[in-house]
Amino acid sequence: MEDKIVEKKELLAMLTEINDQLEELENVLESNLSALRQNWYDEQTDKITACGNKLEAIENELAAFSETKSEAARNGAANSTKSMQLELGFSVK
Repeated sequence: MEDKIVEKKELLAMLTEINDQLEELENVLESNLSALRQNWYDEQTDKITACGNKLEAIENELAAFSETKSEAARNGAANSTKSMQLELGFSVK
């Protein structure tokens, strides 16, 4: 009978030690995963910021191109109007 009690106490001690080790492992894993999550979050934030900056640069280039195109169209329209006036002026004489 005493052997069974001793075995139960040893088994209980072993299970308690395993439980302690598991709790320690859980804490270590939580710490490591937390650091990994933060690193991943920082990397994604940097990538999104870089994409946002590239997108903004492209939008600025597009706006500048549109302004240049509009300006060229206005200049072209003004030149064609002048040449048309010259043609009309020449035709009238």
